[in-house]
Amino acid sequence: MNEKELKDKLNGLRAEINGRRKEISQILSEVRAHQKEINSLRQLRDEGNEKCKTLSKEARQLREKRDALNRRIGELKEERRKISDKIKSLSSDIKDSKVKRDELNRSARGTDESLSSRYQRDIDALLNKDIPLDKEVKLFDGIFTLMQRLEAAKEATEFHKKVISTYEGIKGLDDAADGISNEIRSFADESEKYHLQAVEIYGRVDELRKEADEHHRSLLEKYELVNPLRDRITALRGEIEKVQEEMAPYAEEMDKIRAKREEEKKAKLAVEAKEKLKTSKRITFEDFRAIIEGEEINGPAESSA
Repeated sequence: MNEKELKDKLNGLRAEINGRRKEISQILSEVRAHQKEINSLRQLRDEGNEKCKTLSKEARQLREKRDALNRRIGELKEERRKISDKIKSLSSDIKDSKVKRDELNRSARGTDESLSSRYQRDIDALLNKDIPLDKEVKLFDGIFTLMQRLEAAKEATEFHKKVISTYEGIKGLDDAADGISNEIRSFADESEKYHLQAVEIYGRVDELRKEADEHHRSLLEKYELVNPLRDRITALRGEIEKVQEEMAPYAEEMDKIRAKREEEKKAKLAVEAKEKLKTSKRITFEDFRAIIEGEEINGPAESSA
């Protein structure tokens, strides 16, 4: 292959390389544009996920507070239930005591104060007054009956006192139950507040997660666009390497041709310089260098006779 053919071949191969390099440059510009969007999408996605983590932690803390309050509410309700059971038991005791009191009052047919006064009066009459024997016997029998009625009246009074005392106990328990109910309502309001705050935050988390997922999907779509471009760049670089390998022997052959032509040129200049020297013409530094280089190419010149 002559020099022109070699030159044309090399120029064609160089054109192929330049065309591929130009394509690589264009693809890289497109990749850089996509990469900018990729970085932005990745940042938006990561920021969204980080906000989700922070808000989720805040929501969990609110739920923990809510759950702690709900546990306390459960404990208070159990306390109130026990008080309610005790009130029911005391109310049953009151009912039984009132029944017994009323029965005794019916037997006594009077209060213990009035019956006690009458009893003292009859005893005084029996012991200190002069009354006929039949009236005395009747009065004596009446005193025994009166004693039974008085005992029933006193017992009825004790049952009445028990009823009053139990009522007071129930009132104290009712007050305690009301206090617990107020505490339960207060805790329930606070628990509801934490619950609503947590629900609101979880709503925001869902929105942020949807946005982050959308950014992630867009990011994957961008990767689907960029990955083939990067594969194309890799392929083009591989093609360039193959073309460069193909160029190597042609370039080597061209270098040989040029080197040979350069040697011939230097040899010609050396001959011309020697001719000047033989004719005693003045030679220049360039002529002298041509002679030296000619000798390096052809070997030392033979001495003149």
